[in-house]
Amino acid sequence: MKTPLKELRIHHEHLFELTEEILGNYQTVSLGHSGCHYKMNGIEEQHIHYLLERDKKVKVEMPILFEAAMNGFFTKMQRFFHYEINFIVNDWGTMRFLAQQQLPSTVSLSVGRQLAFSYGNCPWYEDILQYEDQTIKENYLQLNFGNPAMIKLLKEYGVTEIDADIHAYMEHSVNMLRDEGIKVNGFLHYPMVSTSRSCHTLRLFNEPVGNCQHLCNNGIIIEPRERWNRFEDVTVKISKESREKMGNLLIYGNIVVQDSNRHNESIAFEVDSLCDDARFSPILLKEEAIK
Repeated sequence: MKTPLKELRIHHEHLFELTEEILGNYQTVSLGHSGCHYKMNGIEEQHIHYLLERDKKVKVEMPILFEAAMNGFFTKMQRFFHYEINFIVNDWGTMRFLAQQQLPSTVSLSVGRQLAFSYGNCPWYEDILQYEDQTIKENYLQLNFGNPAMIKLLKEYGVTEIDADIHAYMEHSVNMLRDEGIKVNGFLHYPMVSTSRSCHTLRLFNEPVGNCQHLCNNGIIIEPRERWNRFEDVTVKISKESREKMGNLLIYGNIVVQDSNRHNESIAFEVDSLCDDARFSPILLKEEAIK
């Protein structure tokens, strides 16, 4: 896979710690958080200025928002509307809300990974699809936005780009999106496999809500040994072979990512940009990157 543009996704608390050399490897830098609105606290204009002064394209990722928090959150984000900026949206309620606002021409919208889905992003997709014929398998492994109805919806909402955990099976849907003028920002490391509205980390440590941001600076490593079949309400043991293939999972708050890396050589098609997500990807932000 050859892609000319690279993006770094990093929590704003660590932005000023990056060396200029590392920052120079990326054309786009994305701040914010996809899982928790408390992790958005502290994003200020100084962070935007810092990136624009270095000729970086700036994105801000927004978490899933409940209706009660939407107006207040939107007001905070309006501080940045006079900048050329892209907002990454992770739930349809927020997307619909933003589409109803009169956003300035400086603001563009992207769809985040919590809305982009393929069965290929599931660690045990082969087990789920094992009894399906080849045509059905190929359809389920495509990206959920790779069809005319969803592309029409994205255009109605003014979406210019989507985030997606890329795997080798997605070529048809990715090409369809790009042919329709919707850019694809691909993630090859630490694919997101699960999200929820409740925070696993908060429940584990029994911390007060709102004073808990420090808990998900590092992931909680788990080795899955069983999975729940919700249709039968039973747990199924995961074989050793499947566990080794799947690898461990990392929990960050209410987000679970797979502790794995996909190699560029295994992806035969191109995307518009590749993103290193240093928030959920410990090895991507190495010690030499920090001042």
